[in-house]
Amino acid sequence: MQEAPAPTQSVFNPQTLNHAFMTRFRSLPFYLVAVLLHVLFLLIFGTYTVSEKGATVITQFTAPEQKVAPGPPPPPPPPPPERQKTTPVQTATAKSVAPRPTMISTPLPSAAMVIPVPTPVPQMDISKSLASLPKDFKINTMYSQRLNTQTRTGAITRYGGGATKADQLEGAVYRALNWLQKNQNEDGSWGGSYKASMTGLALLTMLAHGETQTSKQYGETVQKGVQWLMDTGRKNKNVFSAQHPEYQHAIATYALAEDYALTQIGDLLTVLEGAVEKIIVSQSPTGAWEYGYNNKMTRPDERPLGGDLSISGWNIQALKAAKNAGVRVKGLDEAMRKALDFCKAVYDDKTRRFGYVKKGSGSDGLVGVGILSMMFLGAGDSKEARGALKTASNFKCDWNKAGEGSSYVWYYVTQAMFQSGGSYWVAWNREFRDTLLRNQVADGHWTVPGSREDVPVRPPNVAPEKWWVQVANPKDSPVYHTTMLCMMLEVYYRFLPTFR
Repeated sequence: MQEAPAPTQSVFNPQTLNHAFMTRFRSLPFYLVAVLLHVLFLLIFGTYTVSEKGATVITQFTAPEQKVAPGPPPPPPPPPPERQKTTPVQTATAKSVAPRPTMISTPLPSAAMVIPVPTPVPQMDISKSLASLPKDFKINTMYSQRLNTQTRTGAITRYGGGATKADQLEGAVYRALNWLQKNQNEDGSWGGSYKASMTGLALLTMLAHGETQTSKQYGETVQKGVQWLMDTGRKNKNVFSAQHPEYQHAIATYALAEDYALTQIGDLLTVLEGAVEKIIVSQSPTGAWEYGYNNKMTRPDERPLGGDLSISGWNIQALKAAKNAGVRVKGLDEAMRKALDFCKAVYDDKTRRFGYVKKGSGSDGLVGVGILSMMFLGAGDSKEARGALKTASNFKCDWNKAGEGSSYVWYYVTQAMFQSGGSYWVAWNREFRDTLLRNQVADGHWTVPGSREDVPVRPPNVAPEKWWVQVANPKDSPVYHTTMLCMMLEVYYRFLPTFR
């Protein structure tokens, strides 16, 4: 049997091929080798498939409920937040208000209570907008305490009897502001027969709480009121009312000056300067102001000083507000100096009272008017002011014994006592504070002091011919008493006290 021949070596021998490949590879230029290696790596990683495990996808996250330890609510309660909407203060905006819930029925509110909010008011026509608020302007120090919740609460705590009263006082003020907001006329004014003065008083009440055109809660309300005054002034040569201008024009000017002091809206200035000039040129030579702004001294026997202290008091406040706002009108300082001379002229050293048209036994209200006027005119430490303060220290704030004129008396005495400070203020603060809190109606307004009526009712023992009513119109009377009494509760932060 023949032996099988040995197998022939194949040209595809792996060792031979490997040796040939390596020989050729080594003979290649180095740069070509680098290119081949990069191409090889790209091919490897380009064909490599990453195997992923199923990942959990979070489509919604629900935060766990946080438990917060209960604590006392911070006084005073702020008004509920509302949705934003544009108000024509040019670039300034105000907020809309939420539907009004059930009114509070408790006479003494607490911080935990919800402040009622009135129904929304219609948006203003943007074509009547005022200028935007300027940047970086500083508020006059006199108004520094009214600017926000913290400054107001601090002032109430310092001057109002402690933090325990802050929530009650601010709650009452918020309800009054809400009532004013709800009862504003469609044209932006307040009141009926005396729209200029009622609008001025309502705006002063808003501004005393730091509410301007940019207020979230009341900005649109303030804007509408200011716009009504501006439109009225422009139509009547910067005079806000031809009917009893000695009162109405003065109060409206007072409000416009405070608004300008808090906002510096330039569009206000032209009308405001004209309004202040009207007050200055209408002053009698003696320093007083007269009915109808008649400065001709036409009744020397009845009114020897050409005016009376009641009228002059509002005009003095208007000039002081203009001065604080930085208004520059020729004769302003001189008019204030002459007004001081008049106040001194009607003071009686024997009775320690300020008279109405001359020295004598003036009413309780005029005592307060005289003291506050002296303080606003820089003479709060004069013998006249000090003497009248002693007289006023005997006054009482008793709702059950009050009458229609009591709001006027209490308004002035409250400011005078606050500005004087000391034991006078401590005693009067206790006297009026709780009286007003107890007698505020649940919807936020106040009736005629001494009654539950919105309009004064003639007592049966008073003859009709002897029955005199200060504010008789059913649309004026509740606005008048609500604003005057509310500003008493705002006294803690409305103006920085002079004793500071």
